[in-house]
Amino acid sequence: MCRVLSYLGPPILIDDLLYKPDSSLIRQSYEPQLLEMLNLAGFGMIAWDRTSFDPERPWQYRSTEVPIYDANLKSLAEKMRTTCLLAHVRGIPYRADFGFGPHNLHPFAHPGARWAMAHNGDVPRHNEMRHDLFSLVTPRVRQQIRGTTDSETIYALVLSALERRGRDDPDDLVAAIMETLEILARVRLEHGVDVNSSINLCFCDGRSLVGLRFTFDYGKYELDSHGRGPFLSLWYSMGEAYQLVDGAWQMTGDPDASTAVAIASEPLSRDITGWFEVPEYTILLVDRDRIETVEVPWLD
Repeated sequence: MCRVLSYLGPPILIDDLLYKPDSSLIRQSYEPQLLEMLNLAGFGMIAWDRTSFDPERPWQYRSTEVPIYDANLKSLAEKMRTTCLLAHVRGIPYRADFGFGPHNLHPFAHPGARWAMAHNGDVPRHNEMRHDLFSLVTPRVRQQIRGTTDSETIYALVLSALERRGRDDPDDLVAAIMETLEILARVRLEHGVDVNSSINLCFCDGRSLVGLRFTFDYGKYELDSHGRGPFLSLWYSMGEAYQLVDGAWQMTGDPDASTAVAIASEPLSRDITGWFEVPEYTILLVDRDRIETVEVPWLD
């Protein structure tokens, strides 16, 4: 499974999020705390900087390189700051038949779309359901799909729901996510899919973050050869700045001020003090002036 990180707050050096913490996103690609899997299928990020030219326009980076060996990424991270970031290291099953290439890297950000999205999870039997799911994607969005992943299908369904609503502010995005989950639940039922499917999502638009932690058929795992099932968590931390203090990276300042928020698949530090797990079946919505949670109904 993949690893994801999103950040919103004061300008921060990207190196301070991706590399420097003792459980940074790049370190999680080869030494995760909460997942027994290497993430070797590439890296992607989308970032905004309010102090840059054309601040509403983000810049993107994608590479199929293993991120720990990606000298270009490291060089950029040491130089560039961001006020909003969505980054993702991709993990796929160790099989030759799995799609591997730049077109399948996260985050997804279709031209003209306000929201970028990254996914940590799996939609079992996606290829069987793909035709039925695509029939619910609007023609304009369908034309922009380039990859083959279940993740981009989810993204296309969310964008289609937003297009039908005619609005795309954070509350509309929450409603679109709910609609997409209902579609997935219905199509899964029609195809007789009744195994665990994690739909952990992060969305960013440069001004807001929206994170979802959700699982279909919790507990009904397809176990691996060691008898283990997936464990996919989502965590967040709030404060005024994310920085190094006495040798440890942490969110500092008043959590109630919440001028800085990070959401990640797992905490960015070995010491998880100051990190809070997003409850299952919950959407976490972060605007610059609010942080709230929305309960998602159990749809099985």
